Amino acid sequence: MNKIVLVLTVFGLLTVFVASATTFWLRTSLPITDGLITLDGLTAPVTVTRDVYGIPHIKGESQTDVYFGLGFVHAQDRMWQMETARRAGAGRLSEIFGKTTLNADKYLRGLGFYHAAKASLHHYEKASRALIEAYATGINAYLESHKGPLPLEFLVFRHQPERWTAADSVVSAKMMSQKLGANADAELMRHQLAQQLTPSQLSELWPSYPGNPPRPLEEVKALPGAPALIEAVLAALPPTATGKVGSNNWVVDGRHTQTGKPLLANDPHLGLSAPSPWYIAHLSAPNLNVAGATLPGIPIIIVGRNEALAWGITNTGPDVQDFFVEKTVENDPTRYMTPHGTAAFHKRTETIRVKDSPNVSMEIRETRHGPVISDASAPHANAISNDEALALAWTALSHNDTTLQAGFRLANAQSWPEMQVALRDFIAPQQNFVAAHIDGGINFIAAGRVPIRRNGDGWLPSAGWTGDGDWIGTIPFDELPRQHNADDGMIVTANQKIVAEDYPHFITHEWSMPYRAQRIKALLADPSNHTIAGFKMMQTDVQSIMARDFLPLMLAVTPDVKAREIHNRLTRWDGSMDKVSIEPLIFHTWYRELTRFLYADELGDKFGTVWDRRPNFMYRTLTGENEWCDNVTTAPIESCREQILAAQNAALLWLNERYGDNSKSWKWGAAHRARHRHQAFSKIPVLGNLFDIVHSHSGGPFTVMQANTTIANIETPFEENHGAALRMIFDLADLDGTHVMISTGQSGNIFSRHYNDLVDHWSNGKWILLPMTTEAVEVAAKNHLVLMPSNP
Repeated sequence: MNKIVLVLTVFGLLTVFVASATTFWLRTSLPITDGLITLDGLTAPVTVTRDVYGIPHIKGESQTDVYFGLGFVHAQDRMWQMETARRAGAGRLSEIFGKTTLNADKYLRGLGFYHAAKASLHHYEKASRALIEAYATGINAYLESHKGPLPLEFLVFRHQPERWTAADSVVSAKMMSQKLGANADAELMRHQLAQQLTPSQLSELWPSYPGNPPRPLEEVKALPGAPALIEAVLAALPPTATGKVGSNNWVVDGRHTQTGKPLLANDPHLGLSAPSPWYIAHLSAPNLNVAGATLPGIPIIIVGRNEALAWGITNTGPDVQDFFVEKTVENDPTRYMTPHGTAAFHKRTETIRVKDSPNVSMEIRETRHGPVISDASAPHANAISNDEALALAWTALSHNDTTLQAGFRLANAQSWPEMQVALRDFIAPQQNFVAAHIDGGINFIAAGRVPIRRNGDGWLPSAGWTGDGDWIGTIPFDELPRQHNADDGMIVTANQKIVAEDYPHFITHEWSMPYRAQRIKALLADPSNHTIAGFKMMQTDVQSIMARDFLPLMLAVTPDVKAREIHNRLTRWDGSMDKVSIEPLIFHTWYRELTRFLYADELGDKFGTVWDRRPNFMYRTLTGENEWCDNVTTAPIESCREQILAAQNAALLWLNERYGDNSKSWKWGAAHRARHRHQAFSKIPVLGNLFDIVHSHSGGPFTVMQANTTIANIETPFEENHGAALRMIFDLADLDGTHVMISTGQSGNIFSRHYNDLVDHWSNGKWILLPMTTEAVEVAAKNHLVLMPSNP
C-alpha cells in the first residue's frame, strides 16, 4: 500500500513539474519589453516605451527606423494574427489548416489578390516603398531574434512563419476590402430570387433609401438562365458581414467647445475577435509625431492624430463589385464574346499546397472585366456549363493600389489641403474621413475609388458581351463627396447616405439605415455634450431609435391575458438596450419572429440565406398593409396585425423554452453575450473556451454603441459578433488628451496579461489615455526597450 502511495505521489509530483516546466517554457513566447536587443536593419537606436497596458511609444531618429520598430512590436504581440491575415490574402491558409480552408484558398487565389498586391508595389513612390520595406524588416528582425517558442498557435499547428515581405502588408490591407467593400453576394442573391419573385417583390425586399423614390420596375430584370452559374459562385463566396458593416464618427469645431479647439470621436465597427483587430501605437521621429490605431500587418496609423490634425473613418459602403455573365464562343471555350468580337481568356495556373494532402492545381481564367470566379467554385464545378462564365470587377483588385502610401502621407499631413493630397492615393475600401485641425476647422471627404458605369448601377449581374454595364472610369477625386468647415460646425457619418439627390455620381443604393446618425445628431443638439465626457456618453449610448419606431406598430395589436404584462412593459420602455433590462430581449425576439412571419413563405428554401432584420423593408411592409403579410402557403389571407400577433405568440413560446416562464429572468445580457472569437481555436472544444473571450454586453444592432448579432443563427441569434472594437476621442486642445479603448488587449498571446486586460474597460464604457508628449509618455512608462543597430 505504501509503495502505491509513493508511486502515485511521485507521479503527481512529476506531472506538476512537467506542467510547470511546460508553462514556463511557453511563457518564453512572450516578448522582451525591457533591456537592449541588437538587430540588423536599423540605422540608429529605437526606443520602445510601453505603458501599463502594453501600448508602445516608438521613438527613433528617422521615419524608416520607427516603422521598423512598429513592425517589430506588431510581430512581438500579434504574429499569429498577422500570419493568418497575409495567408488569407495570398490563398495559402491550407498550408497550415489543411483541407478545412481549401475552398477559401481557391476563392482568394481565383481573385488574384496577391498578384494585385505585388503589382501595386511598382506604383509606390520610393519613400513610401522604403517605409513598407522597413516595416517588413522589423517583423523579420523579431522572427530572427526571438529565442523562445513562438505563440501557442504556431506550436499546435506545427508552423514556422516565412519571412515577411512588402507584398504581405499590401495584401493585408487589401483584405480589409473583403470585410468592408463586398456586396457581391447581394447582387447574386437578387439574381437568384428574381427567378421566383416578381420585379415588384424584389424591389420591395431591397427597398430604396428612406425618402428616395422607388427603383423603376423596368430596372429589376435579371438575365435569363445561368442558375447553376449563380449557385456555383454563391457557394464559392466567403461569408460576409452583410448588414453588419458599420462605424460612427463625428466632429464639432472650435465654436462649440470651451477650448476653441475641435473634438473628434470615432468608433469603427468590425467583427469581434480575440485578439482585437486593433492595436494602439505611437510613433515619434524628426518631423513625425503620430499616434492611434493600427491593424497588425499594416504599417500605417489608420485612425489617429498628429500635432496638427486628427482623423477618423467610417465605411462609405460603395457598390464597387459587379458581376458580368460572359458567353464563350461556340465550339471554342478558350474565347469569349465582347461588344467588338471575341477575345481570348487570359489564363493562369494556381497550385495550392494542402497540409497532409496532395497539392491542388487550378486554372483561373480572366476576362476584360476581371477574374472568372465561377472557376473557383469546387462544390459546383461540374454543374457549370462550358458556354458561360461569371467574372468579377472590383476596385480592390486594381494593380495600382497605393492605399498604404496614403496612410504614410496622412501621418505627416499638417493641413486640410495636405490631407486631401494624401488621400488621392487612397484606393480601397472607400472610407468617410472626418478631420479636425488645431486651427479650429473640421472637414470630411469620402476617399476611395468608385466606378462609373456606362449604364445601370450594378444592382444585378450584367451581360458581359453587350458592354452596357461596363466600367468606363472612376469618380474623379475632386468630385468625391466632401465638406469643408460645415456651417453648423458639426459633421456626422454613421454609414448613412452622405450625398444629396443632385450629386452627379452613383455610389450605392445600400446605405445603412440612418438610426445611428439620427441619434448622434440628436445628442449633439445638446451643447452640454460637446465635451470629452459628453462624447464618451455618446459612444456608449444604447437608446434604439429603430425600436422606438417599431414599437407602436407592434403594440397596436390587442394582447391576450398572458401577453398583457409584456405589452405594458414595452409600452413604458424607452428603447434602451441595457444588458440588465428585460425589454430588449422581448423586443428583439418578437421582431425576429416577425421577420419570419412576413417573408419566409415567399422565399422558401432561400429564406435562410437572406434572413436579416431588414428594417427598411419591414417598416414599409407594416405601414403599407401589403401582400407580404399574407402567408402564401395557406388558404386564408392574413393581415399584418394577424402576423404581428402570431409573431408575438411565437416569441413568447421561444422565450419560455429558452429562459423559463418567469419573464423577470429574461435579461438582455443573458442572450446578448459578446463573443470575441479566436480565429483558429474558437470551434475546437476546450481550446475555444480557453481562447475565446465571452461576456454579457449592452447595446444592439442600431444603437450608437453598435452591438450586432446574426438573427439567422438558430442557436445563438442574439450573440454579439460585431461591434465597436475601437473607440477613440481626440481633443485638439491637448496633445496628451486622446482617449482610446480596444475590445480585448494589446497582445494576441494567451499567456500575456495584455491578452484580455482591456475587456472589462471596453464592456463597461471606460477609456485610457494615449499621451504624445515626451514628458507624459515618461510618466506613463512601465517598460523600456532599446533596439540597437548591429552596425551603428
